[in-house]
Amino acid sequence: MLAIIGAIIGLFGSLLPEVLKFLNNKEDHKHEIDMAKVQIEMSKLAGDIEETKAIYAHATVPTGDGILTQILAFISHTVRPVITYAFMATYILVKYAVYISYTQVGYTWTQAISVLWGEEDFAVFATIMAFWFGGRFMKYSFNKFVK
Repeated sequence: MLAIIGAIIGLFGSLLPEVLKFLNNKEDHKHEIDMAKVQIEMSKLAGDIEETKAIYAHATVPTGDGILTQILAFISHTVRPVITYAFMATYILVKYAVYISYTQVGYTWTQAISVLWGEEDFAVFATIMAFWFGGRFMKYSFNKFVK
C-alpha cells in the first residue's frame, strides 16, 4: 500500500513542474493576447487620427500676415457652415411661404403646420443632424457593438 501511494506521489510529483509550466505559459499567452488587443486599438485610433487629418487637409491655408491670406483663411473655414446656414434659411423661407399660402386659403395654423411637416421633412432634418452630430458617435458605437 505504501508502495502504491509512493508511486502515485512520484508520478504526480514528476508531472507537477509540467503543470506549473503549462499554467505559466497560459498566463504569458493571455498577456500577449491582451497586449495585441491594445496594439490593435492603438492602431485604430492612429488610423482615426490620420483619417480626420486627411478629411480636413483641404482646409489648410497658407499662413501669413497678408490681407489676402486672411481673407482666404476666413473663406476656407466658413464654407461648410455658410452652406448649411444658406440651405436652412432657404428651407425655412420656402416652408414659411407655403404656410402663408395655406393660411390664406382657410387652413388654421395647426392644420397648416401638420401639412408642412411630413415624412420627407423629417428625413431631411434627420440627415442633417446625423451628418453634423452623429457620424463619429455612430462609428464608435458600431465598433463597440461589433466587438
